[in-house]
Amino acid sequence: MKKHIGKIILGCIFSAVLVYLTLKQINFKDSLAYIKQTNYFILVFAFLAYICAYLARAVRYYLLIYPIKKTPVLKNFPYTVLGFFMNNLIPLRIGELIRAKVTGERLSISRSGALATIVIERFLDIFVFIAAFFLIMHALNFPEFIKKTFYICAFVFGGSFIVLFIISIYNKNALSLISKFPLPLKIKSLVLSFIDKFIGGLVVLKNIKVLIGASFFSIVVWTIESSIFIISAYACGFNLSLSEALFVVIIIGIGAILPTAPGFVGAFEFMGITALSALGIGKDQAFVCVVTYHFTGLLSISILGLFSILYAKISFKDLFKFEEIQKDDIVKKQ
Repeated sequence: MKKHIGKIILGCIFSAVLVYLTLKQINFKDSLAYIKQTNYFILVFAFLAYICAYLARAVRYYLLIYPIKKTPVLKNFPYTVLGFFMNNLIPLRIGELIRAKVTGERLSISRSGALATIVIERFLDIFVFIAAFFLIMHALNFPEFIKKTFYICAFVFGGSFIVLFIISIYNKNALSLISKFPLPLKIKSLVLSFIDKFIGGLVVLKNIKVLIGASFFSIVVWTIESSIFIISAYACGFNLSLSEALFVVIIIGIGAILPTAPGFVGAFEFMGITALSALGIGKDQAFVCVVTYHFTGLLSISILGLFSILYAKISFKDLFKFEEIQKDDIVKKQ
């Protein structure tokens, strides 16, 4: 954990700046009035929808690890939830490393391979974002800078995905190329072992049926997430269409990529208000809606996360032993 202190501090500083920029736009007197008018009972339905979303994520992950190991469909549900739960406790998406470690241990697969499947999972999320944006771009009047941002994202992530696909096919060539790097023998051995197992997790890219199935459940996940935002907006006194809600969720999702404090505090609110403002929603009402949506999500994943830890009998102490995934793959306990 100590090696990440500098990154954690940087993330917290970045979040603090975004919180300041967010609060600077808000009239707290008007926001308080919107808070009093919010129908919190409706958020029960948002919580139930969150459960459905994580069930869909677990099915998607079942498909992604299927080429590596066949497991019961929902056996990985606690570990899927765990990654999102830990992202709300530790900044910079370090929760993904913890999820890879625990998934590898509990399902008896390579931790590096598990990490590779999680990377593919994130790519599928981003592709859904980009595809959805291009579909609704003509229905909604987006600012030009938002369009250009998505063009850049499409190019960068599309190119990165192609690179992963090429590596998955020409894995021996990739390992041969890496082996030629001038590194100390011990470090080179660790790197090659990690890359070898990581590439093993990319095997899903060769299975078109599995990839299509996982992509379908990615669409299901973000349709449910958009529905949750519709519920949150309705609780706060205004209505959004599915395409409008999806747009806001996409913008918030892009903001979650930024290095921030635990729970994506700051980036979540700033991007959410920016998106709602582009749809003509007042910033004070937008602020209350985004905070309500964020808090509901944090509460939901906290409840599901604690349940998963208890159900799977995972030690809290063990959760933070995630520093060297590649080393864990090499050194096995007999």
